[in-house]
Amino acid sequence: MISKSVNILDNKFGLALRSELYSPKEIIDFARLADGSSEISHLFFPDIPIGSESIELSVASLAVTKRVRIGSGVLRLLEHDPKILARRLETIQKISRNRFVLGIGVGSPGPRPGETIEAMFAQLEDTKKRFESSDSFSSDIKEELKFPEVFIATLRAGMARRSISRADGLLLNFCSPRYAQRLISSLDSYAKEEETSRNVSFACYVKVFFAKDQQAADKLLIEEFVKYDSFSQYHKMFEEDGVASLIEASRERLSTNQRIEIPSRLKEICLSNPSKEELGEMLQRFRKAGIDLPCAYPYFAPNEVNEYKIEVMKMILESIRS
Repeated sequence: MISKSVNILDNKFGLALRSELYSPKEIIDFARLADGSSEISHLFFPDIPIGSESIELSVASLAVTKRVRIGSGVLRLLEHDPKILARRLETIQKISRNRFVLGIGVGSPGPRPGETIEAMFAQLEDTKKRFESSDSFSSDIKEELKFPEVFIATLRAGMARRSISRADGLLLNFCSPRYAQRLISSLDSYAKEEETSRNVSFACYVKVFFAKDQQAADKLLIEEFVKYDSFSQYHKMFEEDGVASLIEASRERLSTNQRIEIPSRLKEICLSNPSKEELGEMLQRFRKAGIDLPCAYPYFAPNEVNEYKIEVMKMILESIRS
């Protein structure tokens, strides 16, 4: 466990690239762009069933970069054999000079979520022990290797409390700055009650939807809200934020092919076709809420051309610098 990395992440930002939206060449190009921006400290590849495998994407991107930390965001750890994963992590850390980031989560927790979560933690500890005890490399190389920085996907306070002693960072997704601030405040109060310190940083995916046509971008945004609202844990979060009814109304407009109009409350969570200034302000709102590493997470309409995506990526980097 490292000490809280707030100092490391001061004024830093992350970028998340959803593999299904990009060609392999685009992934490499955007990794290089991120590496060239001193404000970007982390690049995450969400591990989704229909996209490319996040560890392989990370390795390819680490090979063409020199500075930025790159990794899974997040890997369903229970799907991986700890012995094999430990060997993979050793190799990646060796060739990347310890720049890999291990983002993990449980995925669908099933009917006994508490047991599933504890099984994930046990597997993380097993993987660490195998990493540290391996004799795959010579002693001088082994001394230089470090177990990857660990980010654990967190949505609710209970998961955050369970994770603070096992992670370097907690990774939130698709929430408002208001919700993030409440969660962080709750965790700080818990740590104080337990007379311990909160030695974790907070990262958060900030979803941003882009399309040349504004209605297409707005539709992407609403479709994502509707999809996530179908998951009970996210629906509860949306209820707490007072936006569940707005998502339901938007769902109805979407199903009847009415013109999409995004309520202002939903724009507090994510944006469609924002200007450089609007995106910069959104990322700063998350930082002011206590998020140490706001991560821009761009989505694109299907079949958007490479030139447009590059233009958007450059705009994202400019919004971070401003």
